[in-house]
Amino acid sequence: MEIEINPKIRAKALYDANQRTPTSIMRGAQVSRRTAFRYLAEFKKEDPHERPEIQVRKKKKRTSKLEKKVIRKAQERKRVWLTREIGSSVGVSHTTVQSILRENKIKYQRYNRQLKLTKENVDKRLQFARNMKRRECDWGFVMFTDECSFWKENTKPNRLWTNDPLNEEGTGTHGIKVHCWGAISALGALPIRIFEENLTARTYINIMQQALPQINLLYPNGFIWQQDGSGVHRAKTVEQFIYANMPQTLDWPSYSPDLSPMENIWSWIKGQVAKDCPKTLKALKTSIRKHWSSINEDFLASYINSMPERMRLVIKNGGGKINY
Repeated sequence: MEIEINPKIRAKALYDANQRTPTSIMRGAQVSRRTAFRYLAEFKKEDPHERPEIQVRKKKKRTSKLEKKVIRKAQERKRVWLTREIGSSVGVSHTTVQSILRENKIKYQRYNRQLKLTKENVDKRLQFARNMKRRECDWGFVMFTDECSFWKENTKPNRLWTNDPLNEEGTGTHGIKVHCWGAISALGALPIRIFEENLTARTYINIMQQALPQINLLYPNGFIWQQDGSGVHRAKTVEQFIYANMPQTLDWPSYSPDLSPMENIWSWIKGQVAKDCPKTLKALKTSIRKHWSSINEDFLASYINSMPERMRLVIKNGGGKINY
């Protein structure tokens, strides 16, 4: 004689065997899905799961020693530490780290963006702006040139925790990098030159030799050559080449990246390359070339047309830095 086992007992045995899904109860106990759900609800009430007590982490007591450790970590320039990383390393929250830094007059701010100008720098900038104010029509003939370096991983941020942003040297950069030379004008951009070695006078002369035929095609009646005061640009062989081959040059004032539209172009390119997240040197070069090739006359118009306004702002500011 077979003894018929109550379906609920079979369901409870399955539940205790850790088969706790409605389907397993329904099939094992041979009951309807609705009944399986009812059994599961009853079993859970009879055997509630008690949550373990959460151990609250004790707050670390703020001491002068801890504060010095936080400040020392924030001011380390071999690597820029996030406040959460600093907090984890010393055992406090990131908000506590921020409070310690702010209480010690260390702010999260831009650095090394505006170099201190000497009286001589200011006077030359003011003189340059006044001179170019009278030559506004010349901006359409200027060939703006500049060099820029691109890193696959750039560890030098735009902002960091510092109490002296003007004298902050930052973290520097390391890893895979390339150097670029670019030139733009009202009539468009020249092909970008990418090289891995440091720029030398010989390399710079080679770049100019390759660029001259293209520039002459754009400006058959003459152009104005612009470059900054880099040490390579002041080399004797470079000056001799420019004197012999460039019809006219601009006496560009020192420490004046805010006056050059090339700085705006480099900033835009870097932003686009960062979005691509290149993982190799080849990918980095490909990304730079791709975005540079998208620059055309229409794209450059607003930057070239901003030159008269930049000169006006420099004059208004007495030769000081402008926000451009």
